[in-house]
Order: sequence, then C-alpha cells, then structure tokens
Amino acid sequence: MAPMTTCFGDKDGFPTEQGIHYYSARARGGVGLVIVEMTGVDPGGSHRRGELAIHNDAYIPGLQRLVEAIKAGGAMAAIQLGHGGGQALTRVTGLQSVAPSSIPYSVFEMMQETHVPKALTVEEISRLVERFSEAAVRAKRAGFDMVEVHGAHGYLIYQFLSPLTNKRTDAYGGDVEG
Repeated sequence: MAPMTTCFGDKDGFPTEQGIHYYSARARGGVGLVIVEMTGVDPGGSHRRGELAIHNDAYIPGLQRLVEAIKAGGAMAAIQLGHGGGQALTRVTGLQSVAPSSIPYSVFEMMQETHVPKALTVEEISRLVERFSEAAVRAKRAGFDMVEVHGAHGYLIYQFLSPLTNKRTDAYGGDVEG
C-alpha cells in the first residue's frame, strides 16, 4: 500500500486509535506491505495538522503500537520520512518554515497562502540530514521493516533537486553535482 495522507495523527503528531485502525484494516485487507504516510523528521517540517511525527523518542511507543497492528494484520510495515521544507506552514508548526532558497511558496492546505521561508544555512542542512538519519533509527526501534525517504511532491528533498526552488550557489546548489 502506497503512503497516503490520512491526517489521523493527533495535534502533536502521535498516532491515534483511528489511524491505527485504518492501517490495521489495510493490512488485514491483504496487502503485503503497508507504507505509513509522510512522517515528520523535524518539528518545523509539517505542512498539515494531523501529520505523524518521529522527531524524538517520545513517538516510538505509539509507532510501535501502529507497527504491531499492521503486522498483526499480516503485512510488513514501512514508514515514509519527510520534511515539508518551503511547504511547511508556520500556522501548523508555530515555527519559521525553511527551504533551500528564500523564495515565495504558494501552498494550499485547506486554504491558499503564499509565504517566503528562510533559506537554510549549510549547518542547518547538515542538521536536517542528521534528523532524517535519527528518524530512520527510531523507525527501526519502533519495529518498521523499512523506511522510504520522501523526495517528491515539492517537499524539502525535491526542493533541493529542482532549479525552480533551489537558487543556491554553494555546494548544495548550482550545477547537477551541487
């Protein structure tokens, strides 16, 4: 089962009973692998309310319950790790959004809004790389069989890959090698 947004996390990003039942039903329906929707690796990376999170160890017990429900239904469990980058919304996270470059982003999540995120520093990029790695370790500790790194749909990793959203001239921008 491909990852699909449910918004069944609670206000802090923890799995809810509704979400656990949803994924359990998909597993019982006969799929061999359930990939849980994009789950935030950083507190500032959410782009909608109800998005799951995995940016600290407090999330592991709830994610373990989710994994157990999926596996009890007969499927393997995977989780998609991501960060909204310039599509993350301050009204959702309470934090300034960040992206490769400080350019306007038009985001539609229940309403249309345009904002300009802060351009990441090289040090902040390094820290976000660590956040993805730490999230993968947490996913393993929670019992997931695999992780998928979300690099599409205009989110942070995609933003680094596209010349439309990456205007950097340092090692993280410019030519294909950057």
